[in-house]
Order: sequence, then structure tokens, then C-alpha cells
Amino acid sequence: MPFSARNAHVFTAILIIAGQLAKLSASQAFISSPSDHNGLLLHKLLHVEVSSHLSTLGKVSDEPDSLTRTFLSPAHQRASKQIAAWMHEAGMHTWTDNVANVHGRIRGQNVTAPALVIGSHYDTVKDAGKFDGALGILAGIAAVKALVIQTAIKSEILTYEQAESIAAGAASVLQLLNRADVDALVSSPVEVVAFCDEEGLSFQTTLLGSRALAGSLLAPTNLLNSRNSEGLSVKQVLQQHGYNPAEDVVSNIALTADQVRAYIEVHLEQGPVLEAAGKPLGVVSAIAGQTRLSVSMTGTQGHAGTVLMAIRRDPLAAAAEAINMIEQQCAGGQLAGMMQSMPNVKQAARSVWDPSLVCTVGALSVWPGASNVIAGATNFSVDIRAQNDAFRKEIVQEVMSGVDRLCSRRKLGCLVQHVHDAEAVQCSPALVQGLVAAVKDSEQVYCLAQQAVTLQESSSSKHPLIIDSDGKEICTTAESPAVEECQVVPGQPSSQLDETPVLVSGAGHDGLAMADLTQIGMLFVRCRGGISHSPQEYVSDEDVGRATTALYTFLAALLQ
Repeated sequence: MPFSARNAHVFTAILIIAGQLAKLSASQAFISSPSDHNGLLLHKLLHVEVSSHLSTLGKVSDEPDSLTRTFLSPAHQRASKQIAAWMHEAGMHTWTDNVANVHGRIRGQNVTAPALVIGSHYDTVKDAGKFDGALGILAGIAAVKALVIQTAIKSEILTYEQAESIAAGAASVLQLLNRADVDALVSSPVEVVAFCDEEGLSFQTTLLGSRALAGSLLAPTNLLNSRNSEGLSVKQVLQQHGYNPAEDVVSNIALTADQVRAYIEVHLEQGPVLEAAGKPLGVVSAIAGQTRLSVSMTGTQGHAGTVLMAIRRDPLAAAAEAINMIEQQCAGGQLAGMMQSMPNVKQAARSVWDPSLVCTVGALSVWPGASNVIAGATNFSVDIRAQNDAFRKEIVQEVMSGVDRLCSRRKLGCLVQHVHDAEAVQCSPALVQGLVAAVKDSEQVYCLAQQAVTLQESSSSKHPLIIDSDGKEICTTAESPAVEECQVVPGQPSSQLDETPVLVSGAGHDGLAMADLTQIGMLFVRCRGGISHSPQEYVSDEDVGRATTALYTFLAALLQ
């Protein structure tokens, strides 16, 4: 269900106002008490707690020595309960729907207003890293929790001592505040959703959880009928675990466009751009469109020692040539010299080139696959992605035509099939601007929080005692570590976050499904080496804190 132009216009106007308020939100968060006191509190809520929860969730696995958490596995179910518990501790109304999405909502003063939805997924690939998906969920919970606590302090219904007991884990929000008061601390609803299955490892169908919320799980294809390697359908697996996957029940999970204000997702970049730029955070302008092809080539199988080269019809040699051609086709002007020698590459100058274009051959099979046999058949995959759909489709057509010409020249049978097509999704320009502003303005909150930590560490350090001749203690002259004053002006560039990068996501995310329902915005977080889907996946505690602080600042501008 597309988001209406009228709602988009209204929300753009809201964000323009919010952008003006955002310059105040970061500094106003510290008005109600000394900044060092509040800074320590926010450091615990936005930095320490998120990193701690990431570590905890990263140990919830079906494998003893690696992280694997697939749809409705024992670890997946334990993770669901843990996430629900953290949502409840943050003061949220919490429930799990009938496809195993976990929801946490603060209803707001206007309970019927459209909700701002924050989400990501809690399933993983095999042998995964602990940040993919989980970071977006836990940053969302922490940002909402911090906003509730800060607003409660400002409203004088919660003391700093009580807030610190919540941050220390000694109490929950709902132990110190009644639910009605919590709901009234934000102007309109905000909901965090932990999506059950984004990776699609079990059923080879991605975005199950977000499709259910966006209303695209049952149509145009009923994905409840997708089957796993054991022949069980999604519906059957849900039933086995006590869920009700009846179509009328599942259809009621879906939200409508007028119930949702926007969708926001925090995610590690899964690429090297931010690290190369020396930037901890970036804002996504679009999620690239994607085409997947399956290429099959058939020739004449034969003896490796007796068939002369001139008369061979070798599909493996052809596949190698085709893969090289595809790489060159997608490299643009960077490899122009090499392209001159490739007969199947279109040489015409392009009026438009999309620098986000990437092409990958990731799987290749050979029959019969023996060292002394000329291959009889090969099959390989082709994955083509770009932000510009028209450009991507042009490249796809050129690749298909190049493969056909190659097969004709080599006298091979050739079949190219479309396996998957997904249009690019453009993020809302208003949300992009709002997130860029939040990243810049959050530096004030982040700086003051770090300054407070430094002051605390300084004051708690032990200095040597000096005793005078009468046995009396006198003050030490040891100096405390210097603490730099925060010089960040909200809305103005800082050393780390000036010119926040705006980039295209080559990877798919739950935002792809949610874009069918509402406007989307995404915040990317730097990861070491651009590595993801691996135990080597890593986001520093500092960058986790920066991302959560930016999300908190964004929410404060919209919901206070």
C-alpha cells in the first residue's frame, strides 16, 4: 500500500519544523541539571547499555562456538523473549505477533496519531556477527528509553537518583512510573519492532517479518507457503511453535499507511565507505535495486587429452569469458583500456553512469567436475545492483545480450533466466535531511556525555597522600587529566561529523518491505573493514554510542 502524497507532504512539513527544533533539542537535554550529572546518565543509557545488550544477544546462538540464529530455532525463541524483556524494562507496551515479530510501543499523548516505527531483524546468517540487525533493535530500544527518562526528569515525575537506578539495572521504568505517565511523555506513538526473519536462511524468502507488517506477506505471493529444506512451510513451522498463521490473523498484523508516520532503521554499513572516509555515521539516500540472473551453458563433454582445442565446445571456458565480460561491463570507465579488448562489451559512450553499480558472480557449478573431463555444462549466478533502476535494467540487458553472443560464437546452448528483480527504494528526502541534522546535533549530547565520563574518572582516581611534620594530611598537587570543553554548536559542523556522508545501500534491508507502506530513513554505522555476515563483523563501542545518540536526538526533535 503506497504512502499517500498528502501524508508525505504533511510529514515533510513536520520535519521542516522538527529540523528547526533539532538545534535546540541537543542542548535542552542538559538544561534540567548540571551537564556532568546528566551526561553520565546518558552515557549509561545510550552507550554502555547498548553495547552490553549487544554482547548478551550475541551469545544467544544455536551453535556453541559461533553465532547462528535462524527463524524459530531455540536460540531465536530465546532472543525473542530477551528482546521483549528489554522493551518492557524501557516502559513499552510489549507483544509478539503471529509471525514472531516482537513489538514495543509507547502510545504517546495522541494515541491515534500515526506511529514512528523503528526496526531491524533479530535472525542471523550462519556463523554471523553480532551487530547485523541487532544493533538497529537495541539502539531503538535505548533511544526510546532515554527519551522517556529524560522527559520524565524534565517533567519532575522522576528524580535523577531514580533515573540512575534504572540505568544501573536496579529498577525498570514501570517500577518507578505508572504506564499512563510513561505514555504521556512523548507527543505521539513510537514503536520498536524486532523483525523475525530478514535473512531468509530457512525458507529462502527474505523480509518475512517486515513484509507481514507492511502487508505484502500474503500477496502477490503467499510466502506462508514457502518451504524449508525439510519440506515444511512457514505456516507449518509457525503452527508447531504455537503461533496462529491463519491468513486472516496474519493479514491483521499489517499496518495501514495512515497508522504509520515513517520507518527508521539503524544498521551497520556492511561496506567500507564510512571507514575509508573516516566518518562514524552516514545517512542512506536509497537502497539499490537488484537483479539476479541464472546462466546455464551446455556444450559437448569429452576427454581432456583427445579432443583438439579447435573443435571443443567447452561451456566452462565460455563461463570464464562471460564472467570476465560481466566484470568489465560493470566497471565503467575505470577499466576502459581492458574493455577495448573485450568483444562483447558495449563500447558506446553513456550519457548516464551510476557509480553505485556493482555486479557479482557468486556461485558457479560445473558438470561433471572432473580434472580430466571437458565440462558438459555450467551454471552460474549473476547479481546486478544499482540505485538507478533504468540504468540497472540497461546493464542487465547488455549482460544478457553479451552472453547470448558469446554462446552463439562458441556454438553452445545457453539459457539466461531472471531469478529475482527488486526495484530501488528511495529514502524520503525529508528523513534524509532530518537524520543528517540529527547526526550533527547529536555531537553536543555525545561530547557532554564523554566529558562527564572523563570528569568522573578523574575525580575517582587516587592521588598520593602527603603528610606534614605534625602528621596532618595535606592536599596533593597531582593534576587531574585535562578535560576539553565541548565546543560543538548544534547545527554546525564538528570535527568528526562535518559533512555527514549520504550514500546508497547496496544491501537489502527491512526498509525495502516497509517502503511499500511508508516513508523510510536509514542511518548507517561504520564497521571495521566493511566486513559483515562474519564473526569478524565489528562496530566499536564508540560508534555504537554515536549512532544511538543520533537516533535519540532525532526522536527528541520529533516526539517531545
